[in-house]
Amino acid sequence: MTPHVCRLLSAIALAVPAAAQSFLDLTEVRNPANPYFSVFEIEAGAIGVQPTDEDEGSGLESGISWDGHVYWRDDSFSARRGTLEAYAGRDGLYGGFYDGKIVGDDTVTRLEVRARPWQFYRDGFYRGGAFVPNGLYEGRDYEGYLGFGRDAQGLYIELGPYYRQNDFARGDRTPNSFTIPEDYAAYGGRLYLEQSSVQMDRRRGMPRDGFVLTLLGEREWNDSQGEIGTAGFLTELPSAVWRMRGRLEWYVPSSDDMTWEIFARGGYCDEKDRVVNYDSTHPLGNLWGDAQLRLRIHLGSSWTVTPFAHGQYSRLLDEFGRSADKKFFVGGGVESYLHLSEAFSLHGFYSFLDNESRPSIRVDEDVHGEHMFYLGLVMRFGGQRR
Repeated sequence: MTPHVCRLLSAIALAVPAAAQSFLDLTEVRNPANPYFSVFEIEAGAIGVQPTDEDEGSGLESGISWDGHVYWRDDSFSARRGTLEAYAGRDGLYGGFYDGKIVGDDTVTRLEVRARPWQFYRDGFYRGGAFVPNGLYEGRDYEGYLGFGRDAQGLYIELGPYYRQNDFARGDRTPNSFTIPEDYAAYGGRLYLEQSSVQMDRRRGMPRDGFVLTLLGEREWNDSQGEIGTAGFLTELPSAVWRMRGRLEWYVPSSDDMTWEIFARGGYCDEKDRVVNYDSTHPLGNLWGDAQLRLRIHLGSSWTVTPFAHGQYSRLLDEFGRSADKKFFVGGGVESYLHLSEAFSLHGFYSFLDNESRPSIRVDEDVHGEHMFYLGLVMRFGGQRR
């Protein structure tokens, strides 16, 4: 390969953003720092897991599965020039449309449909460092949301109603003694507060400085009936609950080639909100936190390596269901992107966390463990940069 071609490929790769979308990115953050006006993105790869101690009854098994997503964004959709986004991945399905002209007066109208067809719930407790399940079961939910938002001197405020249908099913690991929740519908109101000061590195198309802080509050009512749990610990879902969640992305430049990243999420729910509290996509419990301290390092123009430290906090009921049990978990890992061209990038990561309850790597079975690793190919087409 000639030096001229090498320089050309390096310049192209330098302009390729190294972050992919996820279901949480689209549903938790209202106005994320996105380097694209429009893009069609496909990521496909293999994800694996290795538990420290295998336990088939708890889903702690070694395994490899597929992973990936499809994402499309258009900031000039239709004659109204609104923004349309669509996403499909192992973590969920999403479709959204928003613009500031439907209502007018600088009000953003946002219409969203969401679905999580492959959910796993782990009702249980920790005994020492081991997670002991009362009952593992499966579920899916479908939601529609209509929001109205405005920017008030740098603080974005959005409020709107939502409706969600929750369905549940027994799995291969659900014991006969465990009563799963009955299907139920839920509706309520959702309030977002978000502040952002992110500055983009236009050469690399990635955040370089600033933060995005999102706070979310929900008031929900439901028509649930029946009890959940085992004979020694049966409870009913409350007919109305409050929930709060928060998310922080904070970027602090260290040098031209290194940027500190702080990613944190957390949630607080009613202790009796037994379904949401045992959702395996986040740390278990009614009060939880999940944070990473990362150092993004650019090695040349086409390779990014990001080592990180990882910590979690979980507060959930003990094995007798009478008092709160507080747990801390620590770990770390490394994530990397290698840009092969403007359209193709390799993406991989390895992470370890000493929490036996980590997200499942499969959609048909709850398989998880403390060690996780992934390798995939990211393909972007028709991207128009800001």
